[in-house]
Amino acid sequence: MTDSYMLSRVRRGVVIIAGVFVCVCTSARGGTEAGTLERADWRLVELNGHPAAGADLARRPWVRLDTDSGRVVGSAGCNRLSGTFVRTGSSLKFGPLLTTKMACAEEALNRQEQEFLSALQSADKYETVADTLTLLRVSSRIARFVR
Repeated sequence: MTDSYMLSRVRRGVVIIAGVFVCVCTSARGGTEAGTLERADWRLVELNGHPAAGADLARRPWVRLDTDSGRVVGSAGCNRLSGTFVRTGSSLKFGPLLTTKMACAEEALNRQEQEFLSALQSADKYETVADTLTLLRVSSRIARFVR
């Protein structure tokens, strides 16, 4: 056997081992779905079939999910939020959410904030496609986010 033949066999073995390692690590963390769900700020673009209110993106509701700790943080629009969630497969349930208690001067933003918090509490499933997160309740879309 030549040296070049042996070197190509060693390289092929390294590539196979690296591929197996990546697959095992991805499976241990819940597949690629977990990677796409977490470590992103998900900005609300649609709530209960209507575009998100507020031209100022800084006032637009958003969430960040950490699947390792089961914690959610974000903003409901006028108030910050934090709490817990449980994800199992495509199932997603939020626990009690804590919010600050700042006044929301704009009526549309105040109404949206209440609907947003209600949507989070009633969500039972989620879907991620590319850069879009959709929350569902009994298979009906209740909120859509982009990162």
